[in-house]
Amino acid sequence: MPAIHLVERLGNTHKIKEAAHPHEFDCGYWVVSVPTAERLVGGDLYLHDGQNDPSRFGGKIVSYRVHQGGPEDGRLVFRIQATPEHRGVHTGRKGWGNEKKIVW
Repeated sequence: MPAIHLVERLGNTHKIKEAAHPHEFDCGYWVVSVPTAERLVGGDLYLHDGQNDPSRFGGKIVSYRVHQGGPEDGRLVFRIQATPEHRGVHTGRKGWGNEKKIVW
């Protein structure tokens, strides 16, 4: 199962009020290619405070969108279904680059 680990410091994760799933969140704004995002749908997303820290939040990726407008124009926003199992997950140091790590 593919996974993406991201260092997130800006608080760009927001609960979707009118979502079909009660624990649905938008998480952005990431520099990830559309082909990579397509491969990640159905996989896992983990947010970390730092590369050596366990994840503090995350969930299953249900979709993504390309943000339009503002300074984040063209960056991706992932829609996730948050779960408690996505907290406290450690990932090794190998594979990190630009504060993200993708595991295929």
